[in-house]
Amino acid sequence: MPVRQSGSGASLPGGLLALGLLALVVSAPPGLRAAEERHLPIGFAAMTPRVAPLWVAADRGLFAQEDLAPTVIFIGSAPTLLASLTAREVRFGYTGGTAALAAVAGGVPVRMLATFTSRLPYDFVVRPGITRPEDLRGKRVGVQSIGGTIWMGALLGLEHLGLDPVRDRIHIQVIGPQPQLAQALEAGAIDATVVDGVFSRRLKALGYPILAELYKANMPFTSDGLVTLKSTVEQAPQLAERVLRALMRAVAFIQHPGNREAVIQILARRLRVEDPRRAEEGYRDMLQTMERKPYPSLEGLRNVRRLLALRNPKVASVQVEELVETRFLRRLDESGFIDALYGAAAAR
Repeated sequence: MPVRQSGSGASLPGGLLALGLLALVVSAPPGLRAAEERHLPIGFAAMTPRVAPLWVAADRGLFAQEDLAPTVIFIGSAPTLLASLTAREVRFGYTGGTAALAAVAGGVPVRMLATFTSRLPYDFVVRPGITRPEDLRGKRVGVQSIGGTIWMGALLGLEHLGLDPVRDRIHIQVIGPQPQLAQALEAGAIDATVVDGVFSRRLKALGYPILAELYKANMPFTSDGLVTLKSTVEQAPQLAERVLRALMRAVAFIQHPGNREAVIQILARRLRVEDPRRAEEGYRDMLQTMERKPYPSLEGLRNVRRLLALRNPKVASVQVEELVETRFLRRLDESGFIDALYGAAAAR
């Protein structure tokens, strides 16, 4: 599977990259292994403002404060990201609980270390002419990938609207990340989709109705978290904690009002939006759903498991408590590290 580095367009065959990383882990002396850890690849699967903690940590030198210089890689879907994690093509992933639960059900020992968004954050947008939930019967709903976070958001959105994809003959179509979903709706290739506010506001201005603002429903969800393999937690616990420390530094940086313009600039560059107002809107949306202390939501994972089990019965047997690994976050919290970050930001 191809893995594309964000911003450069470079790609490597997945198998070759995996073999190279495994060779480093198995045969390299300690000094080289330390260098490999320092430059570890971290993958993310969505182009939304909620990826900001990862981008801010990379762009503002917050990983460097933990002696890390990771390669941040965009991978086009959450299931592909989890496959890359399994193949050791990336060491950590920034993604949601849907693909993580599916991976665990498939026998992959994934662990979720933090969840930066624990509520469903999307708007349910439809083409002009659709005014009621019933109008969606027999229509096409676009998603990024089957089994990914957008897909689960669409299922939860349909449930919120009183619809069932099977009963109501709703066709789920794989389109791609949110920018492509918005384009597909405009082109008439789909009749509805779920996207973040940074995309839905533009669509609304063009005449595309928002059938439901799902983030206002406070639906428990598990999105935008830090995941890794159980083997990384066991064999490199200090590395896992350093990555999480850098991301917590980024969350505190984002939350401080004095850093607003810096964060908006990062969002504009990473999302490749030319209108700074769209980046500012994304910044505001992100603040509405970002967790200051990102403990994974067990309630959100159970909500995801419930619907995911309808498609994959193996998921029903997954104990969500086994998926989460909070020891690192708890240590940072109980030591006062997290509170000190917010205190230092407030004192500036």
